Amino acid sequence: MKTIRLSYLSFIAMVLITASCQKDAHSDSVISPVSPATATPITAQGSALSSRGTAPTGPCNSTAYTVVLESRTLINANWEWVWSVQNSNPGNGNNGTVQNLSHWGMQLSPCVPWTSVTGASYSSDGITWTGFTPVYQSDPSQGCMTMPTLKFDYGTTGSAKSYYKLVLNHEYVAVPTAGYYKSGANTGCCTFVFSGIGCGGDDDIR
Repeated sequence: MKTIRLSYLSFIAMVLITASCQKDAHSDSVISPVSPATATPITAQGSALSSRGTAPTGPCNSTAYTVVLESRTLINANWEWVWSVQNSNPGNGNNGTVQNLSHWGMQLSPCVPWTSVTGASYSSDGITWTGFTPVYQSDPSQGCMTMPTLKFDYGTTGSAKSYYKLVLNHEYVAVPTAGYYKSGANTGCCTFVFSGIGCGGDDDIR
């Protein structure tokens, strides 16, 4: 009788141990749910990784600077486009302020061939201009817009406007265009939409 009782207890212990092991094994096989990926809108890419694998330190603020198409003028058979960029809340980038602009760039519509661009310049007053040779390539200094852009390597100081000119040998119209800015570490970089160069039709869509 004692032998039967011991065998019965041993059997019960074995069943409990086996059940416990199966429970542990089931727990180990359950995969924690992964949050679905979300698309990053064009106006909120400040936290995106750059092509060099680093992320901008500042938050993305697509309205940090006011970008205005000041004029589009036919001069000597060329069209001169002039924009202004202004920091309306200058500061150190904290408490809603925005650091000085370092530089900015724009995309060109697919309907605008690069051969149409014949010159570029920048100015602190819209009167005296400094010309440079424009190029259309990616800007590795920021990670908000990694595709090729036309870069204006000139920034802002305080709340004063800075001016930017692009000269084209063909007539185009103003269309909503993607651009990016790069500023200090606190403000970072971001994309925005402004009145840029296009054809006013489906050819403007990328």
